[in-house]
Amino acid sequence: MPKRDVSAIFNRRAALMSFVGAGVMGAILVRMGQLQATNLFSREYSAAADDNRFDTRIIAPPRGIIYDRFGTVLAQTSRDYQVAVVQQDVEDLEEVVGRVGQILGLSAEWARRAVIRVRGGSRYEPQPLQEGLTWDEFNRINVRLPELTGIVAHAADVRAYPYRTVYAHPIGYVQKPTQRDVERALEDPAQGESRAMYLRNPMVRVGKAGLEAGLEQTLHGEAGWRKVVVNARGVEQGEDENERRPPVRGSGVVLTIDHELQRVAMENFGADQSGAAVVMDIYTGDLLVMASAPGFDPNLFVNGIAREPFRVLNEDEKKPLFNKGVTGVYAPGSTFKMIVGIAAKQAGVEDTWAVSCSGGYFFGGRTFHCWRAGGHGRMNLHDAIKHSCDVYFYQAALRAGPERIAAVARQFGLGEHFDLGVPNVRDGLIPDPTWWRENRNEGWTGGLTLNYGIGQGAMGVTPLQLAVMSARLGNNGHAVAPRLVREAPGVTDPPQPVHMSGIASEHLARVRDGMFGVCNEPGGTGMRAGNLELVRHPETGVAVPLTPENRAWAPVQIAGKTGTAQVRALGANRGRHFSTIEWRFRDNALFCCFGPWHEPRYACAVVVEHGGAGSAVAGPIARAIMRETLLRDPARRAPARLASLESTTRSRA
Repeated sequence: MPKRDVSAIFNRRAALMSFVGAGVMGAILVRMGQLQATNLFSREYSAAADDNRFDTRIIAPPRGIIYDRFGTVLAQTSRDYQVAVVQQDVEDLEEVVGRVGQILGLSAEWARRAVIRVRGGSRYEPQPLQEGLTWDEFNRINVRLPELTGIVAHAADVRAYPYRTVYAHPIGYVQKPTQRDVERALEDPAQGESRAMYLRNPMVRVGKAGLEAGLEQTLHGEAGWRKVVVNARGVEQGEDENERRPPVRGSGVVLTIDHELQRVAMENFGADQSGAAVVMDIYTGDLLVMASAPGFDPNLFVNGIAREPFRVLNEDEKKPLFNKGVTGVYAPGSTFKMIVGIAAKQAGVEDTWAVSCSGGYFFGGRTFHCWRAGGHGRMNLHDAIKHSCDVYFYQAALRAGPERIAAVARQFGLGEHFDLGVPNVRDGLIPDPTWWRENRNEGWTGGLTLNYGIGQGAMGVTPLQLAVMSARLGNNGHAVAPRLVREAPGVTDPPQPVHMSGIASEHLARVRDGMFGVCNEPGGTGMRAGNLELVRHPETGVAVPLTPENRAWAPVQIAGKTGTAQVRALGANRGRHFSTIEWRFRDNALFCCFGPWHEPRYACAVVVEHGGAGSAVAGPIARAIMRETLLRDPARRAPARLASLESTTRSRA
């Protein structure tokens, strides 16, 4: 081909390619112009670019502080030392996590679980490896950081419970959200993905038990956020200080509990005892004590409790994870006899009516035994309460009838639901013939009525309900209701309790006198609990310890009732020594009371699971608690105000 023809073809192709290139470039320029024009008005593309360049990170809010009635801090936010790992910066995750475990003295199993947990989180944000480090552990990590690529040691704000086991049950604890929490958020149209994303944040904690769970919305606060600069892989490169909203602390809460009384109550349960104690102001309903033993350390749950410690707590037969004050349901035993006495009086039983107790009562072809094998002799209502004579109350129950007894029991708070703001408050059970037919599909019998008379059988009450019963006896029949939260957003003062209809003052006077005899008259089953060793100051009227110098002053006294309730029929155990019976089959020990006798103000109920005799076990615990209550007399002192406490907290922040 001639040289000229080759050049012509090349020139034509070059021109064609230039034309095509110019067209493409023109189209690109036109499109860029369109995009710029569109973005000038809508900012759509600038926003998309910013979304790729910036990321919003959640800042978990500090939870509200929980105070006792006088301002003692019971739950707060404190600094927690932690070690974390950024996966993106680590070549061998197993190796570096294993080295952290060796430095902290943790097991290979811990390292294995930590690796699994970390791999389920973000590759670009720090994922916690171990929280709750001591200062020494934190320093050991810090000095080795140069050789631990991807490891971060830092301090974070976490929930802390300074008194550990003392408030584990009424206050509860917080924990990291579970996958079920995230799923529930996704199922709720009002929360959706944004709430689920928040719950996935490793620093977020939510209430899981006690008031922490019941008052979650009040205590949680409002999350903050910060805008960070990220690279294409999402790794944080810096922060836009102008785009930041600090979190808002949750509202504080003032409880009705008196810290000193709560501490005394918990200390008076022995290391091997299981049970509950409740103290209540009989006029306001304020719960001054809500103790459950044994306790547990709620701080263990904040950053996630290990499998073995949780297994030990969960499988303990004394059930330390359960708030026995509101979830424990027990036969009331002889503490129920005041209810039977009032019902018998309503049925027309005279004060002079008496029975002869020879140690048993024959009815329906069998003998129903009295707790005292030799019998009590001739008993009227006062003496029957004082000596806790079963034979008297067998016959009093027959005179009253089960329907009347059940109605009186419910008026005194037994079988009633009380909403304290904590989860799992149980109602107990006060059965009657109608309930029996509907639930047992059989008729009520006289033998059931006899069991009813001494607080045994199918009935069950909680320690909280026993305290309410004692309070309503102590305040002469006013339907006071318990409360655990004294001051918080949305909480109002309770109405004045009204007098219960059909409960005659003279009937109350008879059983109250019997309760006084229990603790203060010779032969009373609660004499040990009634010996407070307190006297009244003649000028101020306050309770002071008994001394040789003030022995002539008037004594401070209480009125109470012992109770010993079977958890199963004696059968082969009859006559066996208490210590030889398996713990879970031993009788429950109960004691309830109110005081001071001359001017009642406080009621107390104590239950010791499988403790044996109420007079020997529950009574002394109640004595120690009531003695301290009467000495402190919290009703005489002005409670702390939430506004003042919160103002002080803000000024310190």
